[in-house]
Amino acid sequence: MLATTLILTAMHAAVVQGGSRTIKGTVMDSADHKPLSQAAIYLGRWSTAQRTGNDGAFRVRAPTDPALLLVRRPGYVPAVVLVVEGDSGSELDLGTTTMLKVKTDADRAEAQNADVSVYPELAQFYDHKTHYRQGLFFTPDDLQRLGGSLFTLIRQKPNFHFICYVTRRGDWDCGQQENRGRTSIMNPNPRSAEQEPCLMVVLTNAIGPQHTLDEFQMSDVLAVEAYPHPGVTPPEFTGSPCATVILWMRNGGPVTAHP
Repeated sequence: MLATTLILTAMHAAVVQGGSRTIKGTVMDSADHKPLSQAAIYLGRWSTAQRTGNDGAFRVRAPTDPALLLVRRPGYVPAVVLVVEGDSGSELDLGTTTMLKVKTDADRAEAQNADVSVYPELAQFYDHKTHYRQGLFFTPDDLQRLGGSLFTLIRQKPNFHFICYVTRRGDWDCGQQENRGRTSIMNPNPRSAEQEPCLMVVLTNAIGPQHTLDEFQMSDVLAVEAYPHPGVTPPEFTGSPCATVILWMRNGGPVTAHP
């Protein structure tokens, strides 16, 4: 795991400094050997903003240092390929990378292991997903498949209709309650306990300035877990009188509280 972390750190530094080469390859289904289109290509933690074409092919810039290439397509086990060192301006053909379709519990475990190999902090996320049944969880594949606004994704789920957050302007955003008599489209007849909006706490492992939830970009978020009330929140994330949302970020770092 330490070696993987060192590779990821060195790789990002190399890209920032400008030394690069070209890496290309083809992605196929491991069962029928057909090309897989729309598979997202990452270099370690960072998206290349490239996806495979209809022929399964991709072509991306990469650092000259050793790198980890991650291929992700919802419904498949992510493929992790160690890319050897190369010269600046050179081109490396990785050949064919096959991806296994997720069908069994063993496949799902393999998908989690692939995520953790690139993002070690997600070991805690997946442990929570196993043990905290009342939590809401969006895996990296879920976020890639669903897209859209983080707050919309969270608030449309049961038990989260009435959470509020502070916007970048300092206002409270409580969704549709005010103009619908404090009801929501998803739950037109809320219980009495749901009548009053509650200001949630957002936790993030991102290093940098504090953000409100409307400032986060989906592309910067690895995974999301959320808990509707303190009684079901893991002890390491307590402190909110209401809902708690944890955002696992690509730029890593320790988990810190943001009210």
